[in-house]
Amino acid sequence: MGNDTTIAGDETKTRYSIEILRRQKPSFMTIHLSSLDDAQHAHGPFSAEANQDIEAIDGMVERLANAALSSDPSTVVLVVSDHGFLTLTHAVNLNIPFVQAGLIQTAVDPETHSPTIGAWKAMPWSAGGMAAIILHDANDHQTEQQVRELLTKLAADQNNGIQEILDRDAMKTRGGFPGAAFVVVLKQGYYLFGGGLTGSMISPIPGTRGSHGFSPEFPEMRASFFMAGVGIAHHRDLGVIDMRQIAPTVAKILNVPMPTAKATPLHIQP
Repeated sequence: MGNDTTIAGDETKTRYSIEILRRQKPSFMTIHLSSLDDAQHAHGPFSAEANQDIEAIDGMVERLANAALSSDPSTVVLVVSDHGFLTLTHAVNLNIPFVQAGLIQTAVDPETHSPTIGAWKAMPWSAGGMAAIILHDANDHQTEQQVRELLTKLAADQNNGIQEILDRDAMKTRGGFPGAAFVVVLKQGYYLFGGGLTGSMISPIPGTRGSHGFSPEFPEMRASFFMAGVGIAHHRDLGVIDMRQIAPTVAKILNVPMPTAKATPLHIQP
């Protein structure tokens, strides 16, 4: 059950959770209903399959909330997601131009006789819709300049699906990817698949699939956050919040100290 990410698995989690709420009456409980992620990966966001899945999950959340409120009328219910979704259109393999530029040197695996990495001076580390470019030697300024020129050339070709190139200063401002020399931000629909050392840099993705890991600047990557219960304001639009505010908000409701929190609790009181 613990690793069942189908809608049937979510139903099983819901039934067990309702029974735990009824018997044990926990003061704090988390439940991860994960089938929507699978549905959107396989069929794309807002597909018939994904919509059917989220309708089923909506019913499960209602049952869970009712069980929690029956156990304790002062219950506060939170519904949180961890990311948004985008439809995928093209697969990107950034290893290819790095091999062609000599930044990744290939060798032959003695067992499989297939290409493998023999040595490298710089290479992309995939993050889905983005890639961190890592230097083998962080102080190798000559290689860094070579990578800069390569990425600039790749970004100039609209067919490569590159939205923008972030350097160290830009990354420091936005946060994330410590230690990377650059970050390649892909356009919506372009996604890093695999780490092959031969083939094409760009190839179409057949069918309808979806994924996440794109730039947080894309509104489609925003997660959801809903909250209701005793002491919570009604119909308040919190706008776009920092995800890091959720944990200290929950801690404040539970009267639990969280001195290491990086963000302030949300204003949720009426």
